[in-house]
Amino acid sequence: MMRYKFLEKNKIVIGSAILCCAVMVMNPEVTSAASKEAINLWLNSVVPMLLPFFIAANFLKHTGVVNRISPGVYPFVMGFLSGYPMGARVAGDYYRAGMIDQRQLHWILSYSMITGPAFLIGAVGVEFLGSHGLGVLLAICHYLSALLNSLFYSAAAEKTKMIRKKPYIRSDTYYNILTDAILDSFRSIAIILAYIMIFMIGTDLLQFSGVLNLLPTAEAAAVCKGFLEMTVGCNSLVMCRCAPLIKTTLAAFIVTFGGLSVMGQTMSMLRGCDVSFRQLFVMKLSHGILCAILTFSVGCFVV
Repeated sequence: MMRYKFLEKNKIVIGSAILCCAVMVMNPEVTSAASKEAINLWLNSVVPMLLPFFIAANFLKHTGVVNRISPGVYPFVMGFLSGYPMGARVAGDYYRAGMIDQRQLHWILSYSMITGPAFLIGAVGVEFLGSHGLGVLLAICHYLSALLNSLFYSAAAEKTKMIRKKPYIRSDTYYNILTDAILDSFRSIAIILAYIMIFMIGTDLLQFSGVLNLLPTAEAAAVCKGFLEMTVGCNSLVMCRCAPLIKTTLAAFIVTFGGLSVMGQTMSMLRGCDVSFRQLFVMKLSHGILCAILTFSVGCFVV
């Protein structure tokens, strides 16, 4: 009986998974090409940007050093330095360690789920938008909108004080701590690869099937792709013929919203933190809308 209820409750997810498997089997060339593209993106961009910070964060966590840094600041700094989903990973570590409660976690996540300036300025600005200046505008608005987004959650967080626990220090050698930090980091980085691959395959299959061709404009298709995987969505903006300010505004929303791929990665980093996908979706949607509005408003005067 319990098994039947589980299947009924999750029939949409199960049905979608079966459908995706069938489509991938029928289109092995598209699946293979998308997988190679995902691995290339992961190997050349994600691993160099995230793996060193994952190792450092895990090592500092077990030595107790990270527990001495303010939970309200450290996740944002790590997200700024390395990008998605590092801010969520560090915030989740604070919650799992009992140093913050659920409301404080939501507040910290509202402004710490950010990406790094190297990606915003270099990849999106220079490579996709063709302008270093537009990349700088995008980066400034991305971080300012994160702080504005936090205002929606600050009232609840202010009702409680940051929990101060005695810093946890693992009783082991630094070599063993570092080894475990490396192993845990590779597990996390592998999970990120899986999510990138899944949603990149999904995006390419939609493109191959002709579904995206039903959309009225190339801009709408780019946003649809970005809803699944932000890098693919931003790359699609290259083919759009709209004004630079419109491209930048769309890029601002796509990158800041992050797409379902980033949300999946973030949820994996927040395992055991009592954060639902709906809550995460609302946080990122409000952040994306704020960033798009701010980018367009400021861009009207500087572009």
